[in-house]
Amino acid sequence: MNLADVLPPVRPGQPLPRPAAPAVVAGAIGSADGRVGLMLRLANELGMRRGEVAQVRPEDDLVHDLVGWSLVVHGKGAKNRVLPLPNELADVLRAAPPGYLFPNQTGGHLSPHWVGTLVSRALVDGTTMHQLRHLCATEIHDATHDLRLVQTLLGHASVATTQRYIAVDDSKVRDAILERSRRWHP
Repeated sequence: MNLADVLPPVRPGQPLPRPAAPAVVAGAIGSADGRVGLMLRLANELGMRRGEVAQVRPEDDLVHDLVGWSLVVHGKGAKNRVLPLPNELADVLRAAPPGYLFPNQTGGHLSPHWVGTLVSRALVDGTTMHQLRHLCATEIHDATHDLRLVQTLLGHASVATTQRYIAVDDSKVRDAILERSRRWHP
């Protein structure tokens, strides 16, 4: 008798969030050339995926309203979302020549894979472009405590997916438990 046949299957747990280290990101942005630096900024500041960064076409995707500039992001599943842009980043995109922000040699856009490769090369210690999305999600959630806001920002259909992007600081968990314990046992 094979015991594996009678034991219930072991399901792997969900991977933990892996936000990039802020110092690594700041160093990469500071030392990258203009093109890769802009890729880093879009991924880090707006939480954009590599495929979304690759497809930016400022002449079509920049929108101005009474509040300021926004960027139409072409997400997964042909779902678009509109993200507000910091003024300085909007100025950079507005100054870009017509066409894709990151064109390839044939007039299309760079492949998402190549965008991810370029960004990962600028980062150190094996940090990936996707970890910038995790960092963006974690920092915005820490600042707002609004999971639905982060879900909208990242373009997730399910809030359960968004939860997997947000790292929880273990020291905050400890502080919360100790504070609550002090209230019950002064």
